[in-house]
Amino acid sequence: MTDSMRLDGQVAIVTGAAQGIGRGIAVVLAEAGASIVIGDLQAADATVDEIRSAGGTALCCIMDTSNSADADAIVALALSEHGRLDILVNNAGLDEPPGNAWDLQDADWQRTIDVNLSGVFYCSRAALKLMIDAGHGCIINISSRASEVGADGVSPAYSATKAGVRGLTKSFSHQVASKGVRVNAILPSLIISRDFGWSPEMMMERRKDYPLGFGAPRDVGEAVRYLASPAAKWLSGTELRVNGGNQR
Repeated sequence: MTDSMRLDGQVAIVTGAAQGIGRGIAVVLAEAGASIVIGDLQAADATVDEIRSAGGTALCCIMDTSNSADADAIVALALSEHGRLDILVNNAGLDEPPGNAWDLQDADWQRTIDVNLSGVFYCSRAALKLMIDAGHGCIINISSRASEVGADGVSPAYSATKAGVRGLTKSFSHQVASKGVRVNAILPSLIISRDFGWSPEMMMERRKDYPLGFGAPRDVGEAVRYLASPAAKWLSGTELRVNGGNQR
């Protein structure tokens, strides 16, 4: 890794890092030298242990990103433990329950908005206050390819909120770039982050859409590391598509 991709001495909050994509992001950032603060609805001890066993620094707390007080609290935790905050990765999100528009219940619609969209706003607002005062910082929002295309069985609440995340990214970037803070988004396509319950035949069929193979959580982590690093110092308001060559 070149020096321009190192994050030594920096502090990063990663939401939703107990498992899956968030865990991959946290591990990669720790390998690059960042100290990691994880916020998740469930305990992220396994992620913390993985980072610490490799010689990195990490801690975790239970939080709900849809609660603005929790968002303020995790930023305060990073500040009390490390005295600074350099990177925020808004990864926490819901993609359940699957279904079509006519199946979506009011409560599921609202909960998805609360976590996927309001959560990004609350955490970003809390972090931006600190970053603006410091004159530097980086926010990376995890959106989705689903923000650009529809699909049978994919909740319209998920697609709509991930499109909203892109809007927040553009708005934040416009408002804070002059203050030394960069804001970018990543739009992953299919990432094999858990068991989707597919048959071998279904797996082979889906694999045809990805010339470079299926993505793994670490692939998103590497993209986050790039956007957080000095190598991307001139990037803000950017949308980085991590898609395995899938152009559909």
